[in-house]
Amino acid sequence: MDTGKLLKKIVLAAVLITAAGLRLWNLSLSPPSANWDEAALGYNAYSLWLTGKDEYGYQLPLSLRSFDDYKPPLYAYMSAPIVGIRGLDEFNIRMVSAVAGIISVGLIYLISRKLLESEWAAILAAGLTAVEPWSILFSRGAFEANLALAGSLLTVYFLILGEKRPKFLAAALMTAGVNTLVYHSAKIYLGLVVLWVIHKLRGNIFRQRFWGLLIVLAFLPLVYSFISGESQARLGSTSILKIWRQERDVFSFASNITDRYFSYFSPANIFVRGSNEPNQNISGFAPFYTWEFGIWAAGMYWLIAGYKKRQLLFWWIATASLPAILTWSWFSPVRVLPLWAGMSIVGAAGLVRITELVKQRSVRLIAGGGLAAWALINLGWLMVTIILQVPYLEYGKWQWGFRETMQTVSPLLSRYERVVWETPQAQPHIFVLFYGKYPPAQYHRDLGSPQAVPIPRKNFDFGKFTFRKIYWPKDKDEKGTLFIGSVYSLPEKDLERDGVKIIQEITDPQGYVIYRIAGT
Repeated sequence: MDTGKLLKKIVLAAVLITAAGLRLWNLSLSPPSANWDEAALGYNAYSLWLTGKDEYGYQLPLSLRSFDDYKPPLYAYMSAPIVGIRGLDEFNIRMVSAVAGIISVGLIYLISRKLLESEWAAILAAGLTAVEPWSILFSRGAFEANLALAGSLLTVYFLILGEKRPKFLAAALMTAGVNTLVYHSAKIYLGLVVLWVIHKLRGNIFRQRFWGLLIVLAFLPLVYSFISGESQARLGSTSILKIWRQERDVFSFASNITDRYFSYFSPANIFVRGSNEPNQNISGFAPFYTWEFGIWAAGMYWLIAGYKKRQLLFWWIATASLPAILTWSWFSPVRVLPLWAGMSIVGAAGLVRITELVKQRSVRLIAGGGLAAWALINLGWLMVTIILQVPYLEYGKWQWGFRETMQTVSPLLSRYERVVWETPQAQPHIFVLFYGKYPPAQYHRDLGSPQAVPIPRKNFDFGKFTFRKIYWPKDKDEKGTLFIGSVYSLPEKDLERDGVKIIQEITDPQGYVIYRIAGT
């Protein structure tokens, strides 16, 4: 092996090791606690491992009812052996997403090596992806979208290989079909993949039954979800048709769709402000670093100017935002992770193009060294934010406090007949199930049967747990009850007057009491 090849392998290995470190280090502490969806995926994985049923008691489901949002199940199935063997906690439920993020960096390298026709450019694209805010953020939480991104990138790689060997187009169809069991956006991407395969095979696809059968097989999970009503339920809650039903104006509706589409190409959104969604941003950072704007602009020019030679990448970028613009959300980065991955490749191409325009070697070295230094400073700032600021200042974004409360409450449950919990959080039961490691078989018995819980679910009580407001003048007369509430619903003076002992106060990282625990 010559020195050049060895150096490339060493640099690529360094990129992958860096990607792994940025995604796995302190994974259980930042984000500082599980959010609703993470807790739901974790508990469903736990239930599947122990009982073969989801949280409601459905046997080996192809969709998880969860919060009546009908999550695709593959993330939970893949997490089941991890949480079943290693335990139910934040690190283990995030493991699938973190590993998928590392694999995605490797897939970006493989794809870029084909599309950019340069080993160093491919390593650069992988390196950018490894350190970019969007990729690190969505790899550090249990995001189904991040697992689906790995599936989408594998699909794209198969499409590229299929340019010369059509058998890989079949692999692309199957991968895209399976990916619909990971995340809802993949259902839109499946249709785009089918259109691309038809375009590439042209008339051959209609003369061979093999391809028709493959397309039918790829669509089977999607057909099932529509027949069962699960996709309609999801569309009903997230579709942009909600805006149409409100306004009934063609021009306004078209304007909403257009505005949403271009919001994903807005430099302000991509490089400056990012998203307002609490779990989809890191304070001070957009999906990409601000310094990447120049290389992205150069890359977009390179892409558009060379459209005939780069059609796959062009249509990848042009259509990747479709799953997001069909929803009512304005700018939702999690729904378009394949778009950000494609833009990372475009950014790498732009940087290579800028470098080629600079003829003097000394200028290249100085400019390159300066850019690398600035990139490292930005990465350092990002990691300080993730490791220090997020856990201690932004814990409220992640429904902090349930873990700490359950650590106190769990050993006390045998002493009380009932637990009354007052909390402002929606779906509080899922955190109690997750952090309390509540036996799934017992939870199924508490619910009665999968059909016994009405849709939509409005009552989240189970076992000893009741979730409601506390009114102490009345509740003080209850016996054998453990109360969990705020300092306002459980006033210290009233508790002392009535002879009720404060068992524990749960304080947040800044020292404020968020829950007071008292027992009668």
